Amino acid sequence: MNRRKRGAVLAVAAVAFTGIGTAAFSATITDNMYPTKNTSWSCKDGNLGDGFCKTDNKTLTVYLQGSLSSAGKKKVKNALNKQYKPTDLTVTYHKKASYSGSKETDIIYQKGSVPSGYRGFAWCNDSVGNNKCDQHYVRFAKANPPASTACHETGHAVGLTHGQNASPKLKQNDSRLGCMVTPSSSSSLGKHNKSMINKTY
Repeated sequence: MNRRKRGAVLAVAAVAFTGIGTAAFSATITDNMYPTKNTSWSCKDGNLGDGFCKTDNKTLTVYLQGSLSSAGKKKVKNALNKQYKPTDLTVTYHKKASYSGSKETDIIYQKGSVPSGYRGFAWCNDSVGNNKCDQHYVRFAKANPPASTACHETGHAVGLTHGQNASPKLKQNDSRLGCMVTPSSSSSLGKHNKSMINKTY
């Protein structure tokens, strides 16, 4: 993969360090559920930086690796319980991950190496066709990631994009994108993203 293309893909699922405020809104103004007319990557079995898709069904099984601190796990669970459970997704927690087969864990959260300047990444490592992924990884730079990053990267793992990848495109910091603004600062999914999830799942 050439450097320019890889850089574009890295920007897709990452969160930078600085923040911008958000505000509530009620209208659906864009399609920011993968794939859109402005997503340039394909859903494939990948590695860090290869992009995300949407999850393969409304039952969202998750596993929090031991590389996350207790406080970090709590932040991820808070994001899932307060932002994603109120949608049409059904969130369940696994005590250990399944990495293959029909009951593969949908999202595996971990602390690990990410490119300098980023707080987190989400990517698909097991695509199943129709732009869907059976298993995403969400990796944080810190064992105790910011709440906004937990919300943001989970959004990618269910298919939500940044503003530049929405159709029509929005500014990256458009407050109507809730925690999907980038740089991320909000820990709220927001009405628009909840609506996109419910329309999809």
